Amino acid sequence: MIAIVTGASTGIGAAIAKQLVKSGHTVVGIARDIEMLDALARALGEKFIARPCDVTDTVALTAVLRQCAADFGRVDLLVNNAGTAKVMTIEQTTPEEFRAMHELNVVAPAAAIHALWTTLKSHGDARIINVSSLAQLDPFPGFFAYASSKSALHLLTVVANAEGEPHGIRAFTVAPGVVDTPLHRALVPDGIPAVDGLSSTLAPGDVAKMIVEIAEGKHDSRAGWVLAMPAPAAVAAVRRWVIEHPGGGVEIIS
Repeated sequence: MIAIVTGASTGIGAAIAKQLVKSGHTVVGIARDIEMLDALARALGEKFIARPCDVTDTVALTAVLRQCAADFGRVDLLVNNAGTAKVMTIEQTTPEEFRAMHELNVVAPAAAIHALWTTLKSHGDARIINVSSLAQLDPFPGFFAYASSKSALHLLTVVANAEGEPHGIRAFTVAPGVVDTPLHRALVPDGIPAVDGLSSTLAPGDVAKMIVEIAEGKHDSRAGWVLAMPAPAAVAAVRRWVIEHPGGGVEIIS
């Protein structure tokens, strides 16, 4: 399998790259941090190819992705993992802050899908995985920009799956709860109300294992769905959401 993972230098993205390589797949890792990408390449060996790129530079991203497609002749898996989160009240969320959040969390994944669409169609058995967040299902104060961006990301999944199905393309949204990453540890400032379950976290490896299962076709019946991965303390809250929103295309993985 030829897999492309954005945001591959740290956190969930690095865990996904490691798990895919461990499973015998070739991974092209895209991220801004050249040093961290190079360190990951040294650790993972020849199955990991580092491609430094700022995914919000859509011209550069398109060039990198299309070169990967040309180099390998196919792409089996695109994991849109690069993203950011910032807790801000509505008063703090200026149009510039809102736009920046959506540029990384929505526009960059859309650009990646667009850049590889012809390649994915010609392959006939490809998968797109968009890494979202439970915030898209149950947003809370401070996530005005973030939750809306992740909801939009899931709609990319829905439309890509519908358009891609006749060509063998399946798209999925993986929506983990709180994951213990450097981004999360720096996330919540003073002044934002506490939320049940935020102290309960998943490990990046938990999310990575689910990504590999999807990549290997084990969840194809849930293409177009949200595969929700709440941390243990948040399972009950997500189950309530599913009960209150029947037919919402959400499956809880716990």
